[in-house]
Amino acid sequence: MMKFGFIPTEGGHYYSEFLEEALLGEELGFDSVWLEEHHSVKNHYWPSPLIALAGLATRTERIMIGTDILILPLYHPVRIAEDAALLDIMSNGRFIFGAAIGYKPDEFALYQLPLENRGSQYAESLKLIKKLWTEEEVYFEGKHYRLDGLKIEPRPIAEPHPPIWLGGWGNLSLKRAAELGDAWVPGPTANLEKILNAQQVYFAHLKTAGKDPGCVERPLTREVVIAETDAKAEAIAEKHLLINYRDEYGGGKWKHPLIGAEDSTPVSELGSICMDRFIVGSPETVIAKIKRFEEAFGVSHLICRLFHAGMPHDIIMNEIRLLAKEVLPTFR
Repeated sequence: MMKFGFIPTEGGHYYSEFLEEALLGEELGFDSVWLEEHHSVKNHYWPSPLIALAGLATRTERIMIGTDILILPLYHPVRIAEDAALLDIMSNGRFIFGAAIGYKPDEFALYQLPLENRGSQYAESLKLIKKLWTEEEVYFEGKHYRLDGLKIEPRPIAEPHPPIWLGGWGNLSLKRAAELGDAWVPGPTANLEKILNAQQVYFAHLKTAGKDPGCVERPLTREVVIAETDAKAEAIAEKHLLINYRDEYGGGKWKHPLIGAEDSTPVSELGSICMDRFIVGSPETVIAKIKRFEEAFGVSHLICRLFHAGMPHDIIMNEIRLLAKEVLPTFR
């Protein structure tokens, strides 16, 4: 049975809309709700996703909550280990810790941190966080961090610890996901060919690490726009979804690691960039597109990014209802 999650309205000023959408998602049977992290982007993303999730944890009972993703090198690992442990307790073990290395120079400049060597810091942080979550006394000596017989309190209640889902596309990122994570969570920007090629690299690293690729979760994040008809969904996608790709990636505001770099698909044409990438359409069309990813990738947990810059709250509420009523039952 495939699990379904979603990314609701983002941006600190829209917390009440996000909360209403998340509560509706729990009521209608979604399995998870996720927040992304980026900084200094007006009316989009969350600068402090764990704080927003803490608010959600106190208002929900069943739905899983997670970060997709948190930019780990911006944080001290002890602080993150403590905050995530408390969030896990507040949610009664419903927290999934999603993290990645980050890539935007302006975000690292904001925190006065170098982009260089963030990879080794990221790997060290993951190792240290896991030890802090699971060991009574932590002894750790690395290039970036050292602890000598110290611990955090409280530790998480999830056993053995909150699931760690790691993003990234490069060989080293996939290797770290295999060795240090519980799952690799691909972001929404890559097309199916890129996803499948990266998955094979990830599987090879899992085998080298002594792990069975058949026994790990296979989450996947996708851009999703659903409406009553294909034409209506495509009109919404043209107006809102393409903004992220045409203005941010195509406009040169962000140097994305895939869009405009490895992937030269035109970002201003919905038909071109949608192919084997976005899930846009009526319920029937959305079901068919999800089945294609399920058959090719083996998705076990689909995370639907529903919010796109400027999209009204009522459209997202309608999307949540349509997915719950018309799509989720097909995969259960």
